[in-house]
Amino acid sequence: MWTITNDLVENGKKIGTSSCDYDEAKAVMVKHRFRLLTDDGDIYYEGLSDDCDSQHAFAPLDDFGEGYAGCTEIHYFDGQTWSQL
Repeated sequence: MWTITNDLVENGKKIGTSSCDYDEAKAVMVKHRFRLLTDDGDIYYEGLSDDCDSQHAFAPLDDFGEGYAGCTEIHYFDGQTWSQL
């Protein structure tokens, strides 16, 4: 489950874009910060996910970032640094 919280390329147009299983009632589970980046290292979107270390953690990139905006990387914040998954 994931949601976009910051849109850096379309003036906020995609804020609120979420996975098909996103449920506002379970939003407390969506606590892992992520960024979607292009192969040039440009940050296009930021958001929150319920997973940061399994195959499911790629869902924001697979479901939205890659096909919609051409993003090629997803990075997660561990509390101190951003790391590519």
